[in-house]
Order: sequence, then structure tokens, then C-alpha cells
Amino acid sequence: METVPPPSQSGLSQKVSEGSPLSFRGNFSHSVDAKGRVSLPSEFRRVLSEVGCESVVLTNYISDGARCVEGFSEPAWKEFEAKLRAKSRFSSKLQRLENFYLSRSAECLLDKAGRILLPSHLRNYAGLDKDVTFTSSIHGFRIWDSRVWEHVFQETEQALLENPELFSDVDI
Repeated sequence: METVPPPSQSGLSQKVSEGSPLSFRGNFSHSVDAKGRVSLPSEFRRVLSEVGCESVVLTNYISDGARCVEGFSEPAWKEFEAKLRAKSRFSSKLQRLENFYLSRSAECLLDKAGRILLPSHLRNYAGLDKDVTFTSSIHGFRIWDSRVWEHVFQETEQALLENPELFSDVDI
């Protein structure tokens, strides 16, 4: 089976200035309130508003052996689903992806205060109790428990200190 990349922002490139893909950048610390709401970083909201998007799609994700929540603009998620529909529905790899990744996805609308409600199953999965960190990724963004993010970042930094060539085969 052909590998299916995660949702990308390429379908939105016509709507973003100079034809560049929709990109979230940076990392931001926020707190989850008692109702499970969290403010989407203002930079992320700005990116979404540029393309008229008022919701994000969240799902569970594993990065560097740690659980987090991965987020996408709604149009990017729909593009990803369209690519999956082109695959054989009988593929065991596709079924596993559906069982892990798609079955836990949730569309989350931004409220007037710029917050999203993190579904309880995703909060529980990633251990998002109070302090969270939003980080950008190539395909969207991630939401981490802040302590987990700090650990993942420190491990990556240490690996880079020990091996300055660590990212050389990314070759950009």
C-alpha cells in the first residue's frame, strides 16, 4: 500500500498570499479551563482567519514516543480524508490508520473568545489537564501537556548537542 502523508495545507495554497501553504508557526503556552476549553494561540487564529476557517480538527497522535493531540485546519483535514478515500478500503494498514487516527478525530469550533473545547477523550489520551503547549508542525500543530513537551524538546536538544549532524538527512 502506498503511504498516505498526514493532512497537508497544500489545498489552501491558492487562498494564502504568494501561493505559500497555510502554516502554523511557533510554540505557545496556554491553560485548559475547568470545562476543557483552551484558547487557540492568536497566531494560529490569525492563520485560520486568513482562509476563512472557523474550526480545527483534532485527533490523537504519537510523536517521539509521547502522546499529544494533533490539529489541522478543517480544509486540510478534508483533503487528507479525500486522499484516504482513494485507497483500498480493504487495506489492513488503512484500517489501522482509521482505527487509531480517524476514529478519534473531532471537529472543534472556535468560540467568540478564540477558544476550542478539547474533547475529553483527547484530553485524557494526551494527559492535557491544565498547562498545555501548542507547537507548530509541517502539517498543522500539536497540543502537548507542557511537562511532556519540555521533556520531548530537551531530549531532542540533547540528541542534537551530541550529534550536530542529526538533521542533515532532512536535506532541505
